[in-house]
Amino acid sequence: MAEIETARLFLRRLEAADATQTYADWLNDPEVNRYLETRHAPQTPESCMAFIRQCNEDPGSKLFGVFLKETGQHIGNAKIGFLNARYQHAQLSLFIGEKGYWGQGFSSELVRALTAYGFEKMGLHRLEAGCYEDNLASLRVFLKAGYVVEGFMRDHVMLDGKRQGCFWLGALVHEYR
Repeated sequence: MAEIETARLFLRRLEAADATQTYADWLNDPEVNRYLETRHAPQTPESCMAFIRQCNEDPGSKLFGVFLKETGQHIGNAKIGFLNARYQHAQLSLFIGEKGYWGQGFSSELVRALTAYGFEKMGLHRLEAGCYEDNLASLRVFLKAGYVVEGFMRDHVMLDGKRQGCFWLGALVHEYR
């Protein structure tokens, strides 16, 4: 059952049956996982299943599969995690695993939908996201959705054997409305 719908997508909670070889292949693809922490270890359907279970058991996490409305094809994942109920904030993360759908505005559609869901359905006051300094496509997606760069963490991660910084972005409910 879809929890979130957009013009072209629907999102629903991932289930163990969604932990397919295709899902694991996304996470093992260097182009897909370039900015994902999963790049540090080989992924299998079993490791994907364990991650899905972990997220579904965590009350501070909502892990969604991203599916095409037209065909029902699973094309990526999104997460609202690190939920802090006391202060009403959480973090967004997402990826489109099916590279044939890159550059078609799905990430923008997804961020707008997740932001609306976080504010309108979850009652959050603030949403946050981070992106590597050279992931300019992701930075543009969040800026276009109304997020503001709130900081830059210098030498925060390692990518291709070099230190790299990360942008930290945020959106507030009263700015969204």
